[in-house]
Amino acid sequence: MAGRFIIDINPGASSQVRSVSDMGEPSFNNPAVRVWSHLPVIRIGSTGCIIGHLFSQTSPSRRVLEFDTETARAIEASNGRMLLKEFWGAYVAVVAGPDGAVSVLRDPSGLLPCYYRTRADGAVLAGDVADLASRGAGAVNLTEIGRLLASPDAMGRNTCLSGVSELLAGECLNSSPARNTLHEWWSPWEWTCPETPPKFDDAAARLRKVAFDCGGAWASCFHSILIGVSGGLDSSIVACCAHPGAAALHCVNFVSSGAGGDERRYASVLTDALGLRLHERHFDIGSVVIEQPAAPTHPWPNAAYFLQAMQATHSAFRDDQPVDAYFSGNGGDNVFCSLRTAAPFVDRFMSQGSRSGIMNTLRDIGVLTGADGMTILRHAWDIYRKAGSPPRTLCDTLGLSSSFFEAMAPQQPLHPWLNPPQNALPGKIGHVKQLLRAHRSIELYPRQTYLTHIAPLMSQPVVELCLSIPTWLWVHGGANRAVARAAFGGIVPDELLRRTSKGGPSGFMRDIYLANRSKAEDFLRGGLLAQAGMLDLSILSQAQLPTAAGSQSARRILAICAAEAWAQWWTSSDGLKGGHGMK
Repeated sequence: MAGRFIIDINPGASSQVRSVSDMGEPSFNNPAVRVWSHLPVIRIGSTGCIIGHLFSQTSPSRRVLEFDTETARAIEASNGRMLLKEFWGAYVAVVAGPDGAVSVLRDPSGLLPCYYRTRADGAVLAGDVADLASRGAGAVNLTEIGRLLASPDAMGRNTCLSGVSELLAGECLNSSPARNTLHEWWSPWEWTCPETPPKFDDAAARLRKVAFDCGGAWASCFHSILIGVSGGLDSSIVACCAHPGAAALHCVNFVSSGAGGDERRYASVLTDALGLRLHERHFDIGSVVIEQPAAPTHPWPNAAYFLQAMQATHSAFRDDQPVDAYFSGNGGDNVFCSLRTAAPFVDRFMSQGSRSGIMNTLRDIGVLTGADGMTILRHAWDIYRKAGSPPRTLCDTLGLSSSFFEAMAPQQPLHPWLNPPQNALPGKIGHVKQLLRAHRSIELYPRQTYLTHIAPLMSQPVVELCLSIPTWLWVHGGANRAVARAAFGGIVPDELLRRTSKGGPSGFMRDIYLANRSKAEDFLRGGLLAQAGMLDLSILSQAQLPTAAGSQSARRILAICAAEAWAQWWTSSDGLKGGHGMK
């Protein structure tokens, strides 16, 4: 989300926070902690505050702008932990205890980023890594870039900037002059094994209610909203949920080259049903410069080049229409458990045994994937016999040198969500992995120059409900995201509910590669990653020209170029744009 905040714990001679003069006076200040914020701030008595947007866990949800005395005392007494049960939103909570320790909690949705540096006598946290790191030699952690390129699932709390870590969603940092400790206060595994799993119709009805509630609550926070409607299920659900409560809702569809790049026909089905105008915008390849990172101040170099064109399009749109937030369906596939494996069959068998319903799930997976029953059963057996083993981390070493891959530091601790309980079902492990991947797709836009980005489907109540729904219900009837489709029957137009696939920017990425192929080769051969011995440059000579269906090597080259551009930006000694940073 757009807007800076900085939290300085145990402020003193060693804190070295700089360049906060443009942020005005502290929003909260006591001997243990100082907070500056351009986001909304809610005071918690005299001991802390909440940064960001907060809503009550009531029906309906209501936005919280202040606390009564009793609630403030309860938050103080729990060091902020009670917020997880009675509130939701996109927030970071700061609570100073009577012993001088400060607890900083990041909400479970991951919608508001929070990064930190620790020091011997405290810590500094911020929503923008540009407030925690300075460009120049030593800024980049090449090992973490290698891990990211090899497998996004292998990423833990380390960022690709030296010394900067991520406060994970649902995690609390407790900081005192003596030590810094991390605590996992919210885990998805608390929600994956309900005592009474919901039935399909009940799950759909609950999802419809919760999604409308969260979408409406978010829409009430902004005067004018721009929403990207792709013609697919997830963005259509977000638009339908936000529309009733939005003061002004502008729908935009991005058009790019390739067979799947023009989804205007489907997007217009939605806007016609809502009585809204569809704004059509074409991606311009001239706005893409491969030597520049799409999101330079994102702490991981995983922002694709088409985002440069999207940002340029949004900037031009804002010149015509005043908007103060961008809504998207980001994370929908992940939250709605879009699995195309035999895992739902295994989950049902491990939960219910060989009851008659298990054959329905076998049929559903066959309809969904096109695989025959014996193939599904073979894959199910392979999943079943590995149940209880540590989750596998898939690696893609294409374009990476074997020597660098083998010499990388020993594997850091994985994300704590990848340490499932012993009784975790294989499909739910896949669901949680998807949720982790969604967190990497929320904050991909330059926060200081971009609209506030809201992904309502990542809201805590939606996530918790979806985690509680068995995986076999998500493939019910042979459709992916089946519960979500049923939940919005009669609301999202049937033509969109029936869609099982949709287009995207792959054709535009193909054009980017073709227009920059020679430049990309030169860029990588003389770049920082090659100098570090990270790359297997044979990928450049072996890469085939991409077809309309795409090319693995071409996509990979662009991903490595994006990492190179990001690394060069951070390694440059040029001053940070905007002038803010921390040493």
